[in-house]
Amino acid sequence: TNQDEIGQLAVNFNAMADSLQKLEDMRRSFVANVSHELRSPLTSIRGYIQGVLDKTIQSEDIDKYLGVALYETNRLNKLINELLNLSQIESGQFPLKLTSLDINEVIRRVLISQEKEIVSKEMDVKIDFQNENCYVVGDIDRLQQVVHNIMDNAVKFNRQQGKLYIKSWKYREKVYVKIQDEGPGIPKDEIIHIWERFYQVDKSRSSQSRGTGLGLSIVKKIIEEHGQNIWVNSQVGKGTAFIFSLDPSKKM
Repeated sequence: TNQDEIGQLAVNFNAMADSLQKLEDMRRSFVANVSHELRSPLTSIRGYIQGVLDKTIQSEDIDKYLGVALYETNRLNKLINELLNLSQIESGQFPLKLTSLDINEVIRRVLISQEKEIVSKEMDVKIDFQNENCYVVGDIDRLQQVVHNIMDNAVKFNRQQGKLYIKSWKYREKVYVKIQDEGPGIPKDEIIHIWERFYQVDKSRSSQSRGTGLGLSIVKKIIEEHGQNIWVNSQVGKGTAFIFSLDPSKKM
């Protein structure tokens, strides 16, 4: 309770102890989440392979279960790659390579890569580009990752025959990109958590329809590395919209 230098030192020590405890809690939570996410696909893969080897899986079902094992292997590989990406971004080991790029062209390329999923869900894609070309300053590989992760979620969680809205426009000194779906939406009390590692809004989903829970964490980190902002607007039962800003290029 002293107000002198010793008292101030005690306050600082207490604050440091609290900070260290929070870091330790975060580390333990992160390790637990990683262990769980790695163990789940590995357990499935081991079970299917063991079933094939000991003949508990019938010969006519082998291709089916090997296909599931391959899916789990790909999911595991994606998880590891995203963990490495997140680690590199946070440690500064992956500096941005800033250039002038057409963000509309990036969006078009990602849309083409999602064509199969969009067609299978019979989605109606609505594109509203203020201009045919929209040049911004950014790292093209990282921004493609941002658009892909947001678009992947929009396609995955959109309803059958739902609309997918994509918009880019310039307002004052910023360029904005919006990607919106007509999915189930995100409850208000969960929106604040969606940027957290491994957070799943719908924890009841099967591994076949769930992601790694790292995609939006990576998106936020990349946008922040560009010195920009990202927002989410969502209504339960109506859909979710992600909007992020970028700096315009002089080419505009």
